[in-house]
Amino acid sequence: MLFMFGFCHLQVSGAMGTSHQVFLVLSCLLTGPGLISCQLLLPSILPNENEKIVQLNSSFSLRCVGESEVSWQHPMSEEDDPNVEIRSEENNSGLFVTVLEVVNASAAHTGWYTCYYNHTQTDESEFEGRHIYIYVPDPDMAFVPLGMTDSLVIVEEDDSAIIPCRTTDPETQVTLHNNGRLVPASYDSRQGFNGTFSVGPYICEATVKGRTFKTSEFNVYALKATSELNLEMDARQTVYKAGETIVVTCAVFNNEVVDLQWTYPGEVRNKGITMLEEIKLPSIKLVYTLTVPKATVKDSGEYECAARQATKEVKEMKRVTISVHEKGFVEIEPTFGQLEAVNLHEVREFVVEVQAYPTPRISWLKDNLTLIENLTEITTDVQKSQETRYQSKLKLIRAKEEDSGHYTIIVQNEDDVKSYTFELSTLVPASILDLVDDHHGSGGGQTVRCTAEGTPLPEIDWMICKHIKKYGNQMFPVLVWSGCFFHDIKGLKCS
Repeated sequence: MLFMFGFCHLQVSGAMGTSHQVFLVLSCLLTGPGLISCQLLLPSILPNENEKIVQLNSSFSLRCVGESEVSWQHPMSEEDDPNVEIRSEENNSGLFVTVLEVVNASAAHTGWYTCYYNHTQTDESEFEGRHIYIYVPDPDMAFVPLGMTDSLVIVEEDDSAIIPCRTTDPETQVTLHNNGRLVPASYDSRQGFNGTFSVGPYICEATVKGRTFKTSEFNVYALKATSELNLEMDARQTVYKAGETIVVTCAVFNNEVVDLQWTYPGEVRNKGITMLEEIKLPSIKLVYTLTVPKATVKDSGEYECAARQATKEVKEMKRVTISVHEKGFVEIEPTFGQLEAVNLHEVREFVVEVQAYPTPRISWLKDNLTLIENLTEITTDVQKSQETRYQSKLKLIRAKEEDSGHYTIIVQNEDDVKSYTFELSTLVPASILDLVDDHHGSGGGQTVRCTAEGTPLPEIDWMICKHIKKYGNQMFPVLVWSGCFFHDIKGLKCS
């Protein structure tokens, strides 16, 4: 990697034939053939001074010179003050020149004038550029007029603050008072008093040519701030249907010096409504709420809140995904088939997974009749596992033969309905109920009838024996079978 530093010496002609030497340093990083990344230094201000005193009601001009487009930040905007004019100047140097001119200067023109490259502006109130401070002394106005929010001084607990009573003349002596008491603090005419101040009202006082001037009250208000951001996000729900209202909240704990920004799909349409609630007890809690009314499918996507601790540059971010459906829905997924069998007296569960919104009603039928649980040893229950996910169980406590039949689960809400039916068979072990020997009288012949039961229907095979011997007395005969031909009886156990 090759680092190249170039220095150029430029001649820039100013107004009234004045020639100024401007030294601009161009730092370039060569990262590959034909690819050069350059970082411009700060632009220049003419006159090249840190501060300047301008006579009251006079005119003055400042020039900003740079290698790309430049702009001015100054105390009075052009919209608020017709005495301020900003214009671009053409020259043959190849540089960009922007002139700021003030006519009939007043005390309100006292302040910082900043010249910066357009591409270096990082925030509405943050400008990285070259500065010059202009004083416009006014014997009738010792202090620079205050802005609308200058009288409120917000400071972190036990941290230093600035009470911004600036003077129009750098030679003016100023004192600070709190409830009639003199407050020792460091003073800078370009900023004000700098120090650690307790909560309460403060007044700046100055004497100019025997006249005493006092500012209005500056109220110091202390806010709690921590070096870490404790941010929590809460979405009441993440699934909606069209027409409903989306609500998302973000809460910041134990920190009052916070700036929070929302990013969401409807932001470009300014659809969201934001609110802030401050809770003091039992501890400090800032609750930011984003409400999106009458949601549509277009409002589906990521919702993000980003909090920044304003003075310590600590950042934290949370996000949640929201889905909006055109209408409600029901989906079911059984974990068993349409033909099921259980053994007699078996305990068995049949589970159905359900996904639905809005909240569904779930019911079970047996042979198209509502299942009456208290008449059989059968129970059903529904458990919610996630926001839109449920699990319904049909449980057989002790399966009986009469539990066989067709079972149906019905899941429905106001927008959709789904059902699932399966056939259940209770397996009953095969058994012989009766074995009857029927003689046909003198005509001869004999019929043996075997009666059996079981589910599924048992098949019966016969065993024929050649010899039967009888032992024992008449009260308790014993039969001994011999020479038998035995065939398996399917579904039966014989000995």
